Amino acid sequence: MSARRLLTVLGAMLAALLTLSACVAVSSPGATQAISKEALRNATYSGIYDTPVTLTDGQLKQVIEGQPFTLQYVDNQELHGDLDGDGVQDVVVFLVERGGGSGAFTYVAAQLNRGGKPIDAGAVRIEDRIGVKSAAVKDGQVVMEIITQGPGDVACCSSHKSPKTYSLENGKLVEVAGKDQALKRISAADLNGTSWTLLELTEGQPAPSDPQVTISFGEDRISGFGGCNNFTSRFSLGDVMPLVMTTGPVTATGKACPGPILGQETAYFTALQNVSHWGYVYGRLALYYKDDSGKLNRLLFALATK
Repeated sequence: MSARRLLTVLGAMLAALLTLSACVAVSSPGATQAISKEALRNATYSGIYDTPVTLTDGQLKQVIEGQPFTLQYVDNQELHGDLDGDGVQDVVVFLVERGGGSGAFTYVAAQLNRGGKPIDAGAVRIEDRIGVKSAAVKDGQVVMEIITQGPGDVACCSSHKSPKTYSLENGKLVEVAGKDQALKRISAADLNGTSWTLLELTEGQPAPSDPQVTISFGEDRISGFGGCNNFTSRFSLGDVMPLVMTTGPVTATGKACPGPILGQETAYFTALQNVSHWGYVYGRLALYYKDDSGKLNRLLFALATK
């Protein structure tokens, strides 16, 4: 066989091998299959009670020493990232346990991805009645900043920031001990320079996505878009409790709006003018206000993407 003929044959064989390799990689079962939300809401979780428990449709109800307890899956707050270094996206979820008292204990839990099926990697209790300012999976760790109890806080009203980090150790989620840091109190500096998109006008009522309703914070002012008109107002935080918020009258441009949009915009501006306090809900911004019936409600926002 001539050298040219040999090179042609070898080239054809190499091309065939590359094609076969690509086909095998694509068809590898479960290599990148995501864990479904339904599977997470019905998964088994350990580290909360003496023995692992399995949720049914995102919930578990049981009686412990005569007291009713509910363990609730927190919907739509899943974090995705590779926790065990196998190149596949695992999932971190939040669970909240409530008993007969006023406590609400938040847990962070890991589920490893094995061919699209969740494999329990344990849960760790964070604290009672916290706010989650931010949370993400970075470099194989769960990195969070929470709002927790600090000097001068009463049980109902946490106002100090604390970092939290979690990672896998021997296949189980554990808290990573960090350097001792003085707790920093939340302040207007945490809001200044941030922009947000409205998710809910009232709890459980989705806000319109087109056009998006927004709010931005700067120094002592707020501004944004109500769906038809741009607006501005003022805000201030309480000296004793910085999660207390006072807002001023809303000033808006005078563009004419279609009826449904005008109604939503008016409701939004009215809510903004009646805000009494604020906080973080799993990385979302919540502004709390009283509606026409006197019931406490909230505006819920997602951090605007740049």
